[in-house]
Amino acid sequence: MNFINKKNISIISYILIGIALLCSFYLAVQRVNIEKGYDQVEVMVNLTELESLANANDYSVEELALKFKDRGVTGVLVKEISLGDLVRTGKIQFYQGKEVKLSPYVNQLASNIPLADANIIITIVDKKYEEQIKEHLTYKLPGVQFFPGEITAAVVPVNLPNSDNEKELIYEDLKAIGIGFDYPLLKKITNTGINIIPQIRDWPKPTKESITFIAEEIKRIPNLSFILFNDKQVPGYPEKMMDLVEELKSSEGKVYAPIGIVEFFNQKGLTKLATLLNKETVRVHSIAANDMVNYDPQSAVERFELAVSERNIRALFVRFFDMDQPSTALEKNLSYIADLQESLENRGFSIGQVEQFKSPTYSRLLIGLIGLGVIAGGILVLVEKGWLRLSVVLGLLGILFWGVLLLKNPILARKLMALASVIVYPTLAFLVLTGAKGRNVKDSILSLIKMSAISWIGAILTVGLLADKLFMLKLDQFVGVKAAHILPLLLIPILIFIFNDNPLKTVKNLLDQFISYRYVLLAGITLIALAIYVIRTGNEGTALVSSLEEQLRTGLKELLGVRPRTKEFLIGHPFTLLILYFGLSQKNWFLLLPAIIGQVSLVNTYAHIHTPLMISLIRSFHGLWIGIVLGIGLIYSAKLMRSIIEKFE
Repeated sequence: MNFINKKNISIISYILIGIALLCSFYLAVQRVNIEKGYDQVEVMVNLTELESLANANDYSVEELALKFKDRGVTGVLVKEISLGDLVRTGKIQFYQGKEVKLSPYVNQLASNIPLADANIIITIVDKKYEEQIKEHLTYKLPGVQFFPGEITAAVVPVNLPNSDNEKELIYEDLKAIGIGFDYPLLKKITNTGINIIPQIRDWPKPTKESITFIAEEIKRIPNLSFILFNDKQVPGYPEKMMDLVEELKSSEGKVYAPIGIVEFFNQKGLTKLATLLNKETVRVHSIAANDMVNYDPQSAVERFELAVSERNIRALFVRFFDMDQPSTALEKNLSYIADLQESLENRGFSIGQVEQFKSPTYSRLLIGLIGLGVIAGGILVLVEKGWLRLSVVLGLLGILFWGVLLLKNPILARKLMALASVIVYPTLAFLVLTGAKGRNVKDSILSLIKMSAISWIGAILTVGLLADKLFMLKLDQFVGVKAAHILPLLLIPILIFIFNDNPLKTVKNLLDQFISYRYVLLAGITLIALAIYVIRTGNEGTALVSSLEEQLRTGLKELLGVRPRTKEFLIGHPFTLLILYFGLSQKNWFLLLPAIIGQVSLVNTYAHIHTPLMISLIRSFHGLWIGIVLGIGLIYSAKLMRSIIEKFE
């Protein structure tokens, strides 16, 4: 008896898929419980804005901090003071060489200051900051010298500027250097019970000694909640990254403070640093300063609420409104913060210092079994085409490759297998359930539900493969987003229409076929539609969202709580229902592409691992039932149009 037959191969594949699903459900349940318990949200405001409001409304900073605390503020973001900050407030001044002789306090400076043109002289007018500046510049600017006097001067050797522009660039680089924090002010704020979130500045060519110094400065900060970084890269990246890691960990490996990652603000080395620090991370959302003009308090609250409820954001950096006139802005912003607190609490969240996100408990064996479920799905695709021996050979090779890669590079292995999962199962769904034979409306709906269930297997296996804090906090993420959306659009039509009983003959007939202008036009429209579809799969595609669609999205969210994906309920599911009702043939092949989009979107919803799993499940449910309703309407519209055309013929 030949063991390699469709029945035996299918049974083994079903067993592997069943085991993989059990493992994935085990991890999915853990994830849901973790996400449910992760409900503390830190609400922080900017210290400089707080100071501005306090000054304009005759409050001390502590008094105003208490008012905002009563309305939901739990933390204050404090940027490290820079030399530029001190220049703007007249506490220090910059001069080039002999230019310092023009200063009004030249007689208060040391007489032995070297006045070479290749020296930048920083006069420290405010004694309050003298020791801080000395300490920080000693560690951050090699070669700096200090000349004490009634007014102390720091002399920084630089490359001699050849133009005013070069001089300004040197000044800008120096102004960006941080000199620490106003610790007495921080102490006053923390006496109110509010946390401090420092934002650390980078500096040129950090050394091990300067990194150690900055780490000690961070540890001095009272009520430290988590750490943010200010610039395009973290200090020490890339060569001194491990020095920073060592300084922010105790000898027992305990992390001194979590690392904050601001959504949509890419900083080189940040995710690597957070990963090395035991993945202790806080995801932060803010509205950019230049984007505040596009919001009012209500729409800003809605945006923050969405970030918290749908993207596992647990720290909100809230900028104030109308700060061009701080004397009249206080009440508006007090109400704004209170409304934000109320909105979050109504959604089941609590306001407080953010806690650390837990990770599901998994093993390499567990992940390995889930991967076998993906390979089994691929085997079933080949079985559906009748390629039994090829399915066995490729299946065994796939298992071997999966095992080796999982041992050598488990993170890459998991990401690649997750990509395979969201491609394989929608493909299998179409091969199993589409055919030339039509169905009635009831059977078409049942077939769409079955198709979605098969695709959903791929989604759940993806959830299992990426069930890790690393992915849930977006320190690493699903790889191949574009490929996951494009490949099924190519693979499914090829498997259905090309690789049939006689693929060579089919290809020859296609190549010999006369191409009319109608087909050229249709191909052009299809390519444009696909280009828009591909662009819209990422964050960069938001510019293509029309105001009408934006209103539709907002309305659906208000009505349903969780907005379904437009690609599913408006395009994919209705067209799939149409194909299932009328049957798939070479006459209506063009309906296949929009139909595929629905199943692809369904599985890729679960590749957004930072989105809570219950949100993804609700989103899929709404997308399916709305898609069925619209699909039924599309079927009857198509039947009506067909009857009208037949009358005219």
